[in-house]
Amino acid sequence: MTDSKPISTFDEICHLTIETMRKMDMQTLWQLKKQAAKELDRAKLTKGCIDLALSLKQEDEDRAAQAEDDNQPSLLD
Repeated sequence: MTDSKPISTFDEICHLTIETMRKMDMQTLWQLKKQAAKELDRAKLTKGCIDLALSLKQEDEDRAAQAEDDNQPSLLD
């Protein structure tokens, strides 16, 4: 690694995290890796649920807007 300055706070946090973890024993690091994989899977599942909820909500709003348009009297009525 180079000693150049981080370009953001996020980069600094990542750098400090990596340096701290390098001092840990291998077993702890492997446990952290397994835990991170599980958490990533859960986050993906959560994102999928949110995406589906947004899609269904958009369909509901589109349907409600269409029903409102259908109930508006036209100029021909």
